[in-house]
Amino acid sequence: MIKTSTIPRERGLGYAFAGGLAITLIATLIGAMFVYWFTTVQRGPAPAELLPADVQLYASLSPTLSDVPEQPRIERALSEVFGLTMPADAAANVAAVLGVKLDSDVITWIGSDIAVVVRDFTPVTNDVATDLVENGEVLVFLASRNDPLAKIFLDKYLEVRRNRGETFTEQRAGNATIYIGEIASPLRAVGLIEHYIVFSNRPEALLDLAAGPDRPNRLASLPTFQQFRETIATVRSGTLYTDGSPAAEAARAAVRAWLVKVLGEGSAIHRPSQ
Repeated sequence: MIKTSTIPRERGLGYAFAGGLAITLIATLIGAMFVYWFTTVQRGPAPAELLPADVQLYASLSPTLSDVPEQPRIERALSEVFGLTMPADAAANVAAVLGVKLDSDVITWIGSDIAVVVRDFTPVTNDVATDLVENGEVLVFLASRNDPLAKIFLDKYLEVRRNRGETFTEQRAGNATIYIGEIASPLRAVGLIEHYIVFSNRPEALLDLAAGPDRPNRLASLPTFQQFRETIATVRSGTLYTDGSPAAEAARAAVRAWLVKVLGEGSAIHRPSQ
């Protein structure tokens, strides 16, 4: 009579269970390491850590609940900060200005941190949008959650502008290359700096950013800005910091006028919430 034993079968099930558990733990560890890399390596310093302290206006347009900006929150941010209501064709108008497709060329890399910054602004005429370019410094930060895809966007964007007849010069600064166009606008110069696509009307502003954080007299070191930064994480979609000067309110009007041109002349304007 041949006796059978269940011990090998039980041992096999035990090994299978242990092996499955080990694979699960390894996969979880790898996933956690990827999340850590994604949220630290791919995320650079905050714009305020790169900017000089003498900022007149800092508008955070899209603190979100995820890494991808959500259009309804962006619309609320524009309403709360600049008193704008986006027209139905706003996305198409922005795509036309950039010369790219938002769904395939922008959404693939853009992160949740979007900021508009104004420095050194002096209103001179009633045309505040023109004054913003000629008598001030404006910067637009678009956070990157995927630098290779952001670089692909930047190359395509520059190609579009070249095809429109514009000539660019290039200037190396630190680990970044700054591309400087000929046409005066808030989008004249652009670069991929510290995990941000940054536009500015003044190339020297981008050269300064490329010097990196950890320098004295940065915006992030101001107590008033530190208090403001705590509000960015609240429910509001848009938040605004100013230095309290009359020029700062004029800068707000100037940015609003420029955004109306970008989003479309159909953009409704109402009194911003305070």
